[in-house]
This record gives sequence, structure tokens and C-alpha cells, in this order.
Amino acid sequence: MEVVAICSSPRLKGNSATLVEALLEGAREVGATTTRFDPAKMKIGDCDADRMCLESAEAGCIQDDDMQQIYAALKRAEAWVFAAPVYFWNVAGPMKRVVDRLYAFYTEDGGWRLGLEGTRKGAVIVVQADGDQETPKRLAEYLASVMRDLKCEVIGQIAEGGIGDLGDAAKRPELLEKARELGRKLASVGTQ
Repeated sequence: MEVVAICSSPRLKGNSATLVEALLEGAREVGATTTRFDPAKMKIGDCDADRMCLESAEAGCIQDDDMQQIYAALKRAEAWVFAAPVYFWNVAGPMKRVVDRLYAFYTEDGGWRLGLEGTRKGAVIVVQADGDQETPKRLAEYLASVMRDLKCEVIGQIAEGGIGDLGDAAKRPELLEKARELGRKLASVGTQ
């Protein structure tokens, strides 16, 4: 079982990353291998809407950048994690860039290409500094809907407001345990 996490926070040791690492730790506890991508530190261009990815079932995105690593990992993994902090009432830009580039997995008639046949399991983590709880829930559901569109069954979400200062997530042992438990559950689904 491989779990691939896309952690879109520009802070590599920020709160989103802290929760992702706890989730991945939980997955490794039950025998999963894990891979984490930090698109804020990768060379990933915006979708340029050339629609070349729709030319054939094998076409894919023609941009030769670090998104190719993410495509390969998502195709081979049995479980996905999308994690993002909230920036100005939306997911941080690096996650939006990745989501836009996932268009390469679609076909015009709603079919799937590039090795996304079958079903995967997924989890979402969204945190924000503001104490409002509705915005992280809304954005977690947005990322969950992206996963579902890509034939990924979302089995859990963590959506929390009031987590903004560096180290806030690390001070919440119950939240860290929730993330570890979600990782254990994610890595155990389908292996029992």
C-alpha cells in the first residue's frame, strides 16, 4: 500500500505539514509506504489550457515540469492525501495549481485516462488561522469533490480553523492523533 500526500503549504514545517506528517506516520504504522510532495517548492506551471491532454488517451499534460512526478505517484498509489492551508478564503495557490493540472486525467466524454482506472482511497486536510470553522469545511469538501471526480473514495477529512501560528497544530495532541488515526484507517482500507 502506498499513500501519496500533496501538501500545498509554502511552509514546509507549517501546520498543514505537521498534520500530514502525523497522518503519514499513522499510515506507516500499519505497513504503508509514503511519499510526500510539496508543490510550493516544486516547479509546477499553471494549466495553460492548450487542451493537448485531450488529444488521446495517452497524451497527458505536455508541460515538462515537476507535475510529471505527481502524476506518476498518483497513478501508482492506492491512497491519496490532499492538504492545504486556507489563504484568502480559498486553498493556497500551490494546491489550486495542482488541481488545475489534474485536468490531464479527464477525457472530453467524462472517461478516465493515464492509468486512473480503478478506485483509490483518499483523505483531506484543510486548516486556517481564522477561528471560523465553515471555510475549512467548505474547502475540504471542495478538495474531496476533486478526489471523487478522479474516482478516489474519500474516507476522512480534517478541517480546522484557529490553526495559523507556526506550531499551533503541534500543540493539539488530539488533532495529531486524529490525523494519525486517519492515516492508519487510510492505509488499512482494502487490506483487511
